Amino acid sequence: MNIQAIFRREALRSRAALAGVVTVCVVATTLAVTGAGAETAGMKFVQSGHLIYNSLLGTVFHIDGGTKNIDGQVAVPGLGPGVRTVQTDTQGFMLSRGGITEFGKSDLKVADPVPAPSDEQPTALEAPGAAFAVYRQAGAISRLSSNPVTIPGGGSLGPPVVTSNGTLWVHRLTSRELCQLPLQADRLSCPAELTSGHTGALTVVDDQVVFVDTTARELRVVGVDGFGRTVPIPNVPLTPESIVAPYDVSGRIAIVDPAAGELHLIDARAVVGDREPAAPVARKLPPGKYSQVASSGNGVALIDSKSGKLVTLTADGKEKSVLQIPPPSAGAPRSKDEAPGLFRGADKRLYVDSVAGEHVMVVDDDGEVTEVAATGPVMPEKTAPPESKESTPPPSTPPSTPPSTPPSTEPTQPEPPQNTEPTRGPDDGDEHKPGKPERTDPPQRTEPPPKTTPPPKPTPKPTPKPTTPKPPLKATPAAAPTGLRATPSDEAVTLTWKRPNLNGGTFVSYSVVQDSDPETTTSTSYTWNGLTNGKSYTFQVRVVTRGTDGELLIGTPGTITATAGAPSGSGTLRIRRGDEVSEYEDSNCPEGTQDDCAYIYLMASGFEPDTTYHFSAYANDIEMHKGGFDLRTDDDGNFEQNKFHNSKVGQKVYVIATGPGGPYRSNSVTWTSG
Repeated sequence: MNIQAIFRREALRSRAALAGVVTVCVVATTLAVTGAGAETAGMKFVQSGHLIYNSLLGTVFHIDGGTKNIDGQVAVPGLGPGVRTVQTDTQGFMLSRGGITEFGKSDLKVADPVPAPSDEQPTALEAPGAAFAVYRQAGAISRLSSNPVTIPGGGSLGPPVVTSNGTLWVHRLTSRELCQLPLQADRLSCPAELTSGHTGALTVVDDQVVFVDTTARELRVVGVDGFGRTVPIPNVPLTPESIVAPYDVSGRIAIVDPAAGELHLIDARAVVGDREPAAPVARKLPPGKYSQVASSGNGVALIDSKSGKLVTLTADGKEKSVLQIPPPSAGAPRSKDEAPGLFRGADKRLYVDSVAGEHVMVVDDDGEVTEVAATGPVMPEKTAPPESKESTPPPSTPPSTPPSTPPSTEPTQPEPPQNTEPTRGPDDGDEHKPGKPERTDPPQRTEPPPKTTPPPKPTPKPTPKPTTPKPPLKATPAAAPTGLRATPSDEAVTLTWKRPNLNGGTFVSYSVVQDSDPETTTSTSYTWNGLTNGKSYTFQVRVVTRGTDGELLIGTPGTITATAGAPSGSGTLRIRRGDEVSEYEDSNCPEGTQDDCAYIYLMASGFEPDTTYHFSAYANDIEMHKGGFDLRTDDDGNFEQNKFHNSKVGQKVYVIATGPGGPYRSNSVTWTSG
């Protein structure tokens, strides 16, 4: 089967409910639409199987999770070792260090790699409708979907989780915030904040996000409105080093105590429902150094990084298997810190990727493990055996002369299968003895052939003249960025653009220059801060590429002029700290911040009279109060009101109003303690 057809069929099967279709060696995409009532832009599909990049072969393979066969492959050479892979229903992504390479599943076209927000090896996640690359050290996030977005770094992150409706949740370690990125959102919102000094990790129980507070020894439900139900964790030793599985196992949360070498299973039914929890379960693990733990729903898998073994356990923590993860072959490229990866697919199976990506261990829901060699080739479809081009005698036909007496009218030997014309010997002519069955004649070459003049020797084919390969085209400087725009704001101008034609070069970065002062970024936007409101500035944006000979090439500049301060429109928007929040219970300020909780006082003037504007508030560039508020100006186009309570001391707070003549960005205020 053509490899394009394999991936194309997967995409088609993801979009049509074709009940009962079973095709041998076709990528099986499960038509399970999840997340009832969730925000969707079209339907979302659970991806079946797993992609893995073999760095020795420079090829990405697709493993069918059900059949455990390789049913698709795409050559993508040169990505190097340590590549993580994720997929959506239409695209595959290779997450190398510093880059993201995409290919289409229907046409297998591999796009040029784009820069990643960090050079570190990301955590990869999949959900219906999207895939994610989370760069935990940098605090950056890339959502890979039909609605892609990159969230720049904002401090290190704890282990991320994703729910069935495609919402990603992360724990910002520096600010102690628990933040979400819904499938259709383009920025994080952070509805909950931990008490200073508390440690822990996020997990998902029955598709409900729960924070395991290892300091307070509590389970706390987390949602769009902040923290919900809280229940204690009794009789379980927890430390900041405890490793929490990101998804539950039959309603229990699996937590590894690496120092004691123990696994604890905590019943979470009291925090996500009204059922009485069972007592915690503690199991001693085989000796080893455990760094990763995951759940397939009805079983637990752990990786012992010391011995390189996969340990699987039942839902109640009993040992099921201990298997060696295949080591890389000699000569396989690998990085020093590369280790086997434990990945939970959108189909809830667990996949263990060996170093260099030469093997995958598939862990089913019942804990059964199957090892698959990611070396190809794609399994062919079953077809009938090809017809023979030569006539061969039936097994029972002796190689002798024809019988002296005519055989009976019923043939004594079966006809050779798949022959459409009779086989004639060298003495056969146009006449045949009466009653003689044609198909009982001896097959050709059953008697020694007559001595004849040997056939002429075949004329050797002329040796084709070697062709001289054309030298590669020399890369030239990239064209100017397209779609260059400037959006002014308070003491700043934000530039946005699109990547132009690189003219054969390899992308390195963008250079943004204002008054001979260059800045470097890999993003297609840049905010130049510290400007003087009312003053005009000229900016140049160029693409820096690397040519075929390794030299750096500086592209043609794109130039734009903008004035810092309020954007077009005569209105102004100012803010200051407003009144203290009187009804603390309704403020959503985190517990323990009552003294700092106050409203933001909005002062709008010069807006359109008697017109509704949408107001959004931000702290350190992260939106507060998801959804914002629609507020209406008076007959003079003015507006003043206490709105958007806040308690984020030390953070930079501002408000943006969108509507006629806008958008308008307010001045920035550093929030102080009350």
